[in-house]
Amino acid sequence: MASADAAIGIPADGRQRGLAGRDVPDVVRVLLNGAVFVLLWNHVWLKDLSDRSILSASEDGSLLTQVLFLAAGTAMALAIRRIGIRHLQPLMTRPLLLCAIWLGLTTLLSIEPSLSLRRLALFVIAAMLSAGVLIVARSPRQLALSFAGAALVIVLSSYLAVAFVPNLAIHSAFDVNSDPSHPGLWRGIFPQKNEAGAAMVILVIVGLYVATAANRFLGWAIVLLAAGFLLASGSKTAILLLPVILGVTGLCQMLTGGFARKLLLLGPVVGFSLISIGSVLVPPIQEAVGALLTDATFTGRSEIWQFAIDNILIRPWRGWGIGAFWMTERTMYAGSEEVTWVNTVDHAHNAYLDTALIGGLPFLVLTVVAFVFAPVRDLQRVAGGRLDAETMLFLRLWFLGLVSASFETVLWNGNNATCCMFMMAVFGLRLRTRYALAVG
Repeated sequence: MASADAAIGIPADGRQRGLAGRDVPDVVRVLLNGAVFVLLWNHVWLKDLSDRSILSASEDGSLLTQVLFLAAGTAMALAIRRIGIRHLQPLMTRPLLLCAIWLGLTTLLSIEPSLSLRRLALFVIAAMLSAGVLIVARSPRQLALSFAGAALVIVLSSYLAVAFVPNLAIHSAFDVNSDPSHPGLWRGIFPQKNEAGAAMVILVIVGLYVATAANRFLGWAIVLLAAGFLLASGSKTAILLLPVILGVTGLCQMLTGGFARKLLLLGPVVGFSLISIGSVLVPPIQEAVGALLTDATFTGRSEIWQFAIDNILIRPWRGWGIGAFWMTERTMYAGSEEVTWVNTVDHAHNAYLDTALIGGLPFLVLTVVAFVFAPVRDLQRVAGGRLDAETMLFLRLWFLGLVSASFETVLWNGNNATCCMFMMAVFGLRLRTRYALAVG
């Protein structure tokens, strides 16, 4: 059996052939991956939520975001070229290629083509970064060290922000989009407490991986720091989902059968989808949710979901284009005769609805095949009856994306930390499947 290299198990002798196989120093690998993780987790630090300009349409994009992603994308492209782009070839699967083609076509047919092209470029760079970190890391330990450094930067900076600039790190009544329940909740360096909560869930998962693959003390320190900040953020969705993620993926260690794992992993996804979108579309489900929950609107999300569904039905086959619906002049000011607060939100709070808004119902079907069903198949092929540290990392991050998708927009958004880690997990499972079969 050939020896394996990299965090996803590339055969070591396959990394050294030809010009593209020239080595990259370890320190460069660790620093590059660490910087990429910090960027993907949060690149808009200490946003002033009392600034009324954030209420205006955001069609121009952020210059800082564009510069940071272009710089990181260039550095990662150079590293991938030096290591060997051929190692990413297994990602050229039919479902992923069909998603890419459909996304490209609907971008050209977008109601705002120039805006959609910019958002597509950002997403493509984020996808490249999410895939590139997997082959830049020489080993699981190296990947874990990059994760650890980035996690400490994020979580310690968030605590320091709360201590020294609380007006920029804690929600207050002066926030222009202030919710009555938000003042006093921590957001740290993040733009909003839900983004902080989602990032802390990612850091808990990363910390568990670091504890297994690199250093137990360091890993558990990250877990405890992130968990503490998660509670202080008051992000209900993130707090609810973390034990579900850890519990379900932990059971996958014990249940090794393919059918049992599929039921265990996809059951909660179907369940969350039914109680969220089902509560809007199916009256009996709406009545059941109202009887069981004190807030059957999911903090106002049901109004947003209905608004999104109404607009999906306007363009059901090709959608509106990536980034061309929410926070645009058309939606905020001219979408209907009566403009409400729903017109001013920046996403549907449901990844599946936003996917249909981007590319229509066909794009939603392709996305489910590529990002839900295909990873389940890859998981069973690479893991069989066991889940090593890297596979468990990818499984937890993938499952986080799936269960979050019913309440937050975590797909096709290069600005979203969960989206980027979800893509990395899908790519990681695919690459581990390919190289595990090759080495075996």
